Amino acid sequence: MIEHHETNRLHWNQRAIAHYKHPEYMVEEFIKGRSSLHDLEEKEVGDVNGKTLLHLQCHFGLDTLSWARKGATVTGIDISDDSIELANKLKSQIGIDSARFIRSNLYDLTNHLDEQLDIVFTSYGALWWMSDIKKWAQIAARYVKPGGFFYISEGHPFFSMFDEHQKIFEPYFNQGAEVYENEADYCDEELVIEKEIGWRWPIGEIVTALAQAGLRIEFLHEQPVCSYNQWPTMVEIGDTHWWKYKDSKFELPMNFSLKASK
Repeated sequence: MIEHHETNRLHWNQRAIAHYKHPEYMVEEFIKGRSSLHDLEEKEVGDVNGKTLLHLQCHFGLDTLSWARKGATVTGIDISDDSIELANKLKSQIGIDSARFIRSNLYDLTNHLDEQLDIVFTSYGALWWMSDIKKWAQIAARYVKPGGFFYISEGHPFFSMFDEHQKIFEPYFNQGAEVYENEADYCDEELVIEKEIGWRWPIGEIVTALAQAGLRIEFLHEQPVCSYNQWPTMVEIGDTHWWKYKDSKFELPMNFSLKASK
């Protein structure tokens, strides 16, 4: 899988720079004080003041630094060199001392970090890039301090089956590594990714992997909203940065959130 991860590292370097400049990420607003967190994770994670928090797959650190602004001492890790460079740039710009960033493939993290933290956090678009869900869960659990918890808010794997017309066009169950070539980036259509590799993980495999890694599932919630404007037929719900189909006779589970404790 090493070559797959390297392919993804290189294209995430491209994405990091494009996303940092793209209005979808609202970097200028973030620098001025805006939080990048959704209301969902703020409510379900709860008060982080005085807590230590590890953010897996932190991209260029917006959510990581948002948790730091709420009083957490944070560590963000990401596979992309450029993402970590940009995260450190943002950290300096907003004057946060309680944050550090580590460039690492998640599966190699134990070579770079040897401690446990109160909260291990990850969100939105993280699991697609994981080649081994069992090892992912074991690593996440390894960093949870006894009495602490792991939390994820993520796109629902069921929703990934549907296209903009609400018709099934992708499989639900794991098919092994899936290779996509010359695809436009999800927020910057002018950025074409030469090659990316991902893996599908059904809800059952995700929950089972975390339970088998020694974590106790506190809750699994499902939400009928999407964290970004995935299809042209979607509309934003107010000014919440949550999206759903404009016209639909029924609601699909588009997102899920899970908390698991040690």
